[in-house]
Amino acid sequence: MTTLSNDPKANPLDSLRASVKVGGSRFCTWGPGLLILGFLGWSATAELDEVAVAVGEVIPQQQLQVVQHLEGGVIDEILVGEGDTVAKGQPLMRLNLGGAGINREEVRVRLDGMVLAKARLEAEASGGDAEPIFPEDLVARRPEMVEAELRSFMGRKRDLLSSLAVLDEKGRQRKLEISELEAHIASIRRDLQLAEQRLTMSSNLLAEGLTPRMEHVAIEAEVEQLRGQIDVMNQSIPRARSALQEIAAERNREIERYSRRALEELVPVETRIAELKETLGTATDQQLRSEIKSPIDGIVKNLKTNTVGGVIRPGEPIVEIVPVSEELEIRARLNPKDRGFVAAGQRAVVKITTYDYARYGGLEGAVERVSASTNAGQNGETFYEVVVRTDRTYLGKQEGDFPITPGMEASVDIHTGTRTVLDYLVKPVLKLQHEAFRER
Repeated sequence: MTTLSNDPKANPLDSLRASVKVGGSRFCTWGPGLLILGFLGWSATAELDEVAVAVGEVIPQQQLQVVQHLEGGVIDEILVGEGDTVAKGQPLMRLNLGGAGINREEVRVRLDGMVLAKARLEAEASGGDAEPIFPEDLVARRPEMVEAELRSFMGRKRDLLSSLAVLDEKGRQRKLEISELEAHIASIRRDLQLAEQRLTMSSNLLAEGLTPRMEHVAIEAEVEQLRGQIDVMNQSIPRARSALQEIAAERNREIERYSRRALEELVPVETRIAELKETLGTATDQQLRSEIKSPIDGIVKNLKTNTVGGVIRPGEPIVEIVPVSEELEIRARLNPKDRGFVAAGQRAVVKITTYDYARYGGLEGAVERVSASTNAGQNGETFYEVVVRTDRTYLGKQEGDFPITPGMEASVDIHTGTRTVLDYLVKPVLKLQHEAFRER
């Protein structure tokens, strides 16, 4: 310990200087050692990521899609431009198929008409009491056609009812005739009964000579006449009943003819409906194909034409779509000396060279696979192909800020492990120890 002098004549500044010199000399002695020990301790514990660097590019996960059209046609509208991002099913272009196309609406009208006719004919075929049941959607969509079919149905039904009314009147007359004959026979039978009673009385009186023979003969003639009338009328009733049965049979035949005609007309209508449905399906497909849509999520590339009114030939390439997805796939070239440290599943950081890494950052990803053997580059260099997949397709906070598209170059840092700072420092020494004084 250094103390200040008690000599009143001593200069206090001299004592202070002496104290500082003693402390400074101690620091100069121990300070560097402490710093070195502290650095060695930090370097032995501080870990740094060890990475293998591979360079490559972003590739599409799906193949490039070439959009074509089966029939071709005239361009009505172009809805996208070169470089636009499109979603799967998004319209790219609309075509006018011209003569190659089928008028879908016209086919739809004809089909609706046939369906309504079928409903009417089915009602007619089931008999005169049935009413047609039209589909509700057609009632709303084609009210005029429904009204026309109802008028046709009511017209035919009126014709049937008119014919049936004539036959019913004939039947009524026959029934009335039979009733009159039966009533007349009953009346004659009563007269015959009275005449037979008079004849019996006349026979008794004639036997006693109390009545003239001429009067008796007149009574006999009356009885025979009444019996004859009954016989004639009894023969008329079966004929009238037979005529009534024929009228009933004719009535049934009239209804059968009405139903049979509807059934005969129904067969070609059903055939025509099947044909029109097939044609409508073709027309619907054509209408859908008249609007050219993107088959995948992607980016428009190589738009073949920008001219509205231009002609596209059948099967001609129209546009190319470069696929994009929620993940990126990067194929990078790995130096063979790093192959032993890289395996599937290792974490990787993808740096897109288009965007400054210090400013925009990179993408977290993982090694998906490493090629089984080396490949040769254009300049003869060998490398392993490493496939890295990321969890995003863009940089920044939200999609669309800094999009990444296939073809962009990328640098991939593959995390192969960690090493301390001390390992990095002693590596050259250890290498020198193992390799020095070995050359001839």
